[in-house]
Amino acid sequence: MFFWKSGKNKKKEDDGKSKEIPIVTVTIDDVRKAVNDYASNLPKGVSLRSIVLDTHEIDFNLLHTHLGGKPDKNFYMSKETFEIFEEQEYPKYIDLCQIACDQYFLEKGEYPITPGDPYQQISYFKLKDYLTKKPPFDLYLHAKDRMVTHRASR
Repeated sequence: MFFWKSGKNKKKEDDGKSKEIPIVTVTIDDVRKAVNDYASNLPKGVSLRSIVLDTHEIDFNLLHTHLGGKPDKNFYMSKETFEIFEEQEYPKYIDLCQIACDQYFLEKGEYPITPGDPYQQISYFKLKDYLTKKPPFDLYLHAKDRMVTHRASR
């Protein structure tokens, strides 16, 4: 009896295009630089949000050429402020707060900060009708660009 191999089981010949992407150890500063390099080469009309997955994880399939490979750990980015983190929770809450702050400002004409706070801390009390979930840490509005951040600044 003879058994013929079907075409389905044949291995594809290596055309030189499919290379395995190496795993590399990088710092958060390396990732920031790679994101900036990538952003500077984006075609007009393509948002930097295109590299952020729904989980806020950065899609390194698009960035690996700027890093020399894929990182050995995950990095996360806010879709609203484009800040990069090693912790997954920060960008989720920053995005929720940025949207809430923008809505609050559109309706009230003022920013939802704690009155008299020199660090521009966001008042979760003022945002209670705009937030679905209160962040478990303090957030601030950056004094110059009015973007939500986890860093207090003057």
